[in-house]
Amino acid sequence: MTRFTSLVTIFALAIATITLTTAAPVPTPTCILTIDELKAAANGTCPPQTSDEIISCEDALPYINGAITKYNLATRGQRAAYIATMLFESGNLKYNHNLVHATQGTRSMLPQPSLEKFVSANANIQTLVATYPADTLLVDILINNHLDFLPGAWWTVSGPNCPDRAAALDGTANTFLQWEIDCINGGVETLADRNAVFGVVYQSIH
Repeated sequence: MTRFTSLVTIFALAIATITLTTAAPVPTPTCILTIDELKAAANGTCPPQTSDEIISCEDALPYINGAITKYNLATRGQRAAYIATMLFESGNLKYNHNLVHATQGTRSMLPQPSLEKFVSANANIQTLVATYPADTLLVDILINNHLDFLPGAWWTVSGPNCPDRAAALDGTANTFLQWEIDCINGGVETLADRNAVFGVVYQSIH
């Protein structure tokens, strides 16, 4: 074997090694929600039309699919957890603001500190927020720019304590409740109701 041939062989082996050890790309969702799935997930509670804060399932669907894709909710369990929490928190797409706390809202009803974490993790949204006067409520900036479906999707898989719990979501009550307690912390008194919604959503989508 000549020196040149040896070098070519070594180079080829090096390339093969790099190829084998390079991490696989993060999977992206291949199943986008259909309107029939969303209506089934909402269990007959879809608002008939969009008005003020109320949004119909037909109008909500593109935003939901966009959020699922943007934040790579790659498993059925992750998508179901996101949609179930959103339906529960928004009164089945009827509310975008918390009725008591003006700083809390978007479709998943995140409080101000959680919305701040979401914005901090999204540079393009930071840039948008910076264009508003400092006293503008963050929740209103997100809602007025049609970004109200994004925070909940991001939080589902990327919020504090969420990634590992989200990765384990497999449709069972146990994995959902662990995710709910450690990631969402919506209150012990609501766990049974949230889990019931999750069960319906999980069975309704793919």
